[in-house]
Amino acid sequence: MHASNSRSAAVDALVKIENGVLISAALDEALVAHKLNELDRALAAEIVYGSVRMQKTIDYVLNSISSIKINALEPLVRNILRTGAYQILYLDRVPVSAAVNEAVKLAPVKNRRKVSGYINAVLRNLVRKHRSIQFPDLDSDPVGHVAVKYSHPEWLVKRWLDRYGLENTIRFCQINNTSPELHLRVNTLRISLEKLRNSLVEQGIAAEKGRFAPDVLICSRMLSPAADASFEQGYYYIQNESSALVAHALAPRPGEIVYDLCAAPGGKATHLGQLMANQGQIIAVDQTRERIELIQENAARLGISIIKTLVGDARSLQLPTADRVLVDAPCSGLGVLRQRPDARWRRKEQDIDSLAKLQRQILENAATLVKPGGTLVYATCTTEPEENQDMIKWFLERYPHFSQSALPSWFPMSQSVGMTAILPFIHGIDGFFICKLQNNQS
Repeated sequence: MHASNSRSAAVDALVKIENGVLISAALDEALVAHKLNELDRALAAEIVYGSVRMQKTIDYVLNSISSIKINALEPLVRNILRTGAYQILYLDRVPVSAAVNEAVKLAPVKNRRKVSGYINAVLRNLVRKHRSIQFPDLDSDPVGHVAVKYSHPEWLVKRWLDRYGLENTIRFCQINNTSPELHLRVNTLRISLEKLRNSLVEQGIAAEKGRFAPDVLICSRMLSPAADASFEQGYYYIQNESSALVAHALAPRPGEIVYDLCAAPGGKATHLGQLMANQGQIIAVDQTRERIELIQENAARLGISIIKTLVGDARSLQLPTADRVLVDAPCSGLGVLRQRPDARWRRKEQDIDSLAKLQRQILENAATLVKPGGTLVYATCTTEPEENQDMIKWFLERYPHFSQSALPSWFPMSQSVGMTAILPFIHGIDGFFICKLQNNQS
């Protein structure tokens, strides 16, 4: 019955996600409610993340063989079918018979016989026919083909095809459909990279140095921070290497005054504190008390005492000028779909323009907060030019006393001085954009 519990938890989480709950929160709630052991939790997580990632492909395949369109079904039945289909299509280690039988057991009580018969028929049909289902034709409909086969929204596939070409777009989508690596940013105030690496190896977790950053480890498998003493002792922060490059771009020095204007949950602010040897002052700003508390919790665990938190709006906040200012801007998040697979279905193309407007407002205010000779870093976790390269072009036209300033030589190759666009299919880490600017006023 254990496996059935993991599948039941997965279906519960997927229904919540359809109702707007973020994938991580929906899964956490379901795991707690179903009181699963570690093995069952892992299966539930695999089914939830996999079903969300591959949702477009799964729905296309199910619609090809079901007499009722998937979107016409009630959410519970729709998500039972999706989880069954995910296991049949993508999980080699789950016997097909188990995937079908366990899905049938999850049928709702109302109209049970009729619904369980329908679920059984569709999934058995899927087992027989899935290899012969035709996707849209690549030559005549490249957008439709890539979107359906690699489970991404059409509007996004079209943008990427126009920008990166077919081969790279497919590679990008394929990477987004894999489980993310676990990256740890080592808190070098408390432990050296080598010491933490050795400690992980003793726990049976191989860890390699990051591809670029000097203080990042890439782990061979997930670990549970809740059960890890090293986490509690503040030896590391879970942070993708791309994100960890941002503080290195700002390159603060001990004793400086630094502002982080969109700071929650505090990964970059605590990294800045680490690079400053916990000397100086960081003012970490975010919009709500709840978000500020996350920064405070992380700073306390990592032993960073120079962070002062402030509830405020980065668009209008007034402060004396600082040596360095970080704008880690709210963005469409299209570079981190591997981490947040539900975002591909939440985001709409029009979001990009509304986010760019918000980003411009934050940058306009940030420009007033950088002292003469000081540094401003603008970063996003998206790939879209309107939020990245076009944003910097606009900013430099409006604020000609700023200029692009060199990033560390070990960074991923820059597009131009002070600007790098990190792409998962090229660099192997999350999609990010980082630009370093200097205020040349005297």
